Amino acid sequence: MKAKVMTAILATIMLTMTACGTISPPIQTVETTTIPITAESLDSAVSSEVESTVNNEQVKSDTFIAEFFDSNISFEDTSELVTESMKGCAFENETDNFNGVNKVTLKGKNGGGIINVLCVDLSQSQLDYDMKYILENFGDYYFGQTSAQMNGVTEDDFVSNYRMTTNVYSNGKYQRYSSVQKTDGMATQFGYTETYAVLSENKLTVVSGAYLGTDMMERQSFSQLMSNFEGNVKY
Repeated sequence: MKAKVMTAILATIMLTMTACGTISPPIQTVETTTIPITAESLDSAVSSEVESTVNNEQVKSDTFIAEFFDSNISFEDTSELVTESMKGCAFENETDNFNGVNKVTLKGKNGGGIINVLCVDLSQSQLDYDMKYILENFGDYYFGQTSAQMNGVTEDDFVSNYRMTTNVYSNGKYQRYSSVQKTDGMATQFGYTETYAVLSENKLTVVSGAYLGTDMMERQSFSQLMSNFEGNVKY
């Protein structure tokens, strides 16, 4: 009997040691989260990246414009260019000079417009930008300022949009223009806006204008007037 009791005790001890003698790490449950990639999420990521790039470019452009006007620049007289270019003009017109800029106000029978003419001497400016950068950024800046003069017109109303920059040796040329045609159900408006700039011999000459009215032929006359100015700018 004693032997049976001892056998039972030994069996219990062995069972206990077997159960306690094996050390295993605690069981861990790993949760895996899968984030689905959809076309919408990809579009959102691309849109955010594009928006960020656009914002960065805008900051650079704004910085350049601030540096441009804060640099040591001077304005040249453009009255001769205006007088020569306005010969045979079909619009009633008036010219004012303000801060070195000749502003021509135009009035037609069915609309009106403006043309700004300026020449900036950059020889003492010490701007650390190449010719193409100056032309493109100042040109775009002035185009935006001028096209904004067309009341009620946005870029969505442009039916054509042309932009080109040309560099030949030490000379550069920028041209951008857009046509407008929009209707409110009652009448159709025709518009045209253009900026033309030439950088030659450290002088930046800019002619920038906009017209808006209800007569397509007047818009054509305005476009021709802008061509007159461009033909008289030395390049």
